Amino acid sequence: MSFYISIDPGNKKCGLLLANIQSGKVIEAGIASLNKCYDLVSFWNENYNIRKIIIGNGTNCKYIKNELKRKNLFNISYVNEKGSTLRARFRYWEIWPPNYFIRWLPKEILFPPENLDAIVALILLEDFLKIPLNWPEKVDIKIWP
Repeated sequence: MSFYISIDPGNKKCGLLLANIQSGKVIEAGIASLNKCYDLVSFWNENYNIRKIIIGNGTNCKYIKNELKRKNLFNISYVNEKGSTLRARFRYWEIWPPNYFIRWLPKEILFPPENLDAIVALILLEDFLKIPLNWPEKVDIKIWP
């Protein structure tokens, strides 16, 4: 199996996503502090056959890439993250459609109840692969402090 990690970098936290590319499914996703981010990526690398790490090319991306290289993680690519946060709002409602009454409202005025960093990581990976991924119902957005 081939697994990819996607990271939406930030100054204090990152959106993280682990996906199985062969099945096209998200395995794990969440939001982590920078320190926990590196530990989690290392853990995933030890327990899965990680083929590539994708990082959004925005805030703090070079620092995160350098920290990952210090942990001997080298197969890293950047993805343009321009507009990804806005697109994540729409993608969120595709994954978790709103209830009957709210779904008739324009998606532009709906704000998802969750922090979108993990969904942005999904968008970045989908952009890199040029295919949509499936988010199984059993996968919740986690918070790793």
